[in-house]
Amino acid sequence: MVSREDIQRLIHRPDTGRPILSAFLDMSVDATNKRHYTTFLSKERARFSELDSERATHEFTDIGAAFDRVAGWIDDGFDEANKGVAIYTEIGGDWLEAIQLPVPIQNRLEIAAHPVIGPLVEVVECNHSYAVFVVDREHFRMLSVVCGQVLADQRIETEPDEPRRHAVQAGGEAAKSYQKYKAEETRQFFKDFAAAAAEFCRRHRPDHLVLLGTDDNVKGFLPFLPIELQERVVHTAAAPVEAGAAAIVDRLAGFFAQHQEQREARAVEVLTDRVRHNYFATAGVQQTLELLQEGKVETLIVARDLHRAGAQCQRCGFFLARTDRECPYCGGELRNGVDVVEAMIRIAEEQEVAVGFADPAALAAVKGAGALLKF
Repeated sequence: MVSREDIQRLIHRPDTGRPILSAFLDMSVDATNKRHYTTFLSKERARFSELDSERATHEFTDIGAAFDRVAGWIDDGFDEANKGVAIYTEIGGDWLEAIQLPVPIQNRLEIAAHPVIGPLVEVVECNHSYAVFVVDREHFRMLSVVCGQVLADQRIETEPDEPRRHAVQAGGEAAKSYQKYKAEETRQFFKDFAAAAAEFCRRHRPDHLVLLGTDDNVKGFLPFLPIELQERVVHTAAAPVEAGAAAIVDRLAGFFAQHQEQREARAVEVLTDRVRHNYFATAGVQQTLELLQEGKVETLIVARDLHRAGAQCQRCGFFLARTDRECPYCGGELRNGVDVVEAMIRIAEEQEVAVGFADPAALAAVKGAGALLKF
């Protein structure tokens, strides 16, 4: 599964001067249990006319060798349990890195000066991580879930004192004392569970928390969590501790999808409202790109599959969402044909700016891209 650390590593990979082929492949199977990525790769390979003259007796071009490395890695390294993959390789070099994904990804192939990261950022941002805690009075279950996959599964089982026969049967004060003792024992168990939950979150850094169990147990346990974790609880529901991890995730699949839709809709709503009231927001690729490069953006929101050709100054590095002869800032020569949407996403990741993706129709009012501003 891709992580933000993977994306940062790709962004900061040393520039060797060689172009990078970035291939994003949908590896899911159809109703007949077949994958169709080979058809896509064949069509992409056919785009390069210099490969048409290749024969067994001729040396393959650098691009042909890059395609062969991609195909070879799939044959030898792809885990068929996954549904997507991003493969990066140098043209004219030997470097290759592949990131397997548990979710499908749209087929796409780009050759650029740097690894293309936009599709990976979308996978990360649209598939938040969850810590799922299942609690009862004597047991505690902790799951780390991303993209419907369980990345960690930890259990805690306590050993409560057995009821003393005379205390239960005696009634009166003895029974009340025993009930008080058991209540305090449960409080201690919940306190221990909360400490384990805090450590689990420190290690796995989930975006959100889900609490499962009976209503009484969830309500009883919640106050023992640190305030910062309480504020990250986004869903509570019933579920038995003994349920299998797959069953728990299946039970939550509908919520995960709904939660993503709500996050996306809320982001678009906030952006369009603030643009309409001219309140710390901007719209359109050019203005968003400029303010992003000036370090004024708090959250970037772009339409899925948005592409916009622009330029980059060879002297100062500034990106423009238009083509021109020279940079309007320093007069330097421009390199045209640059994907400025990819550039925006890369800049946002470098600045640790939040990135959101939304349906193109929902962002039509802001021309496909916009941003919430810091000031």
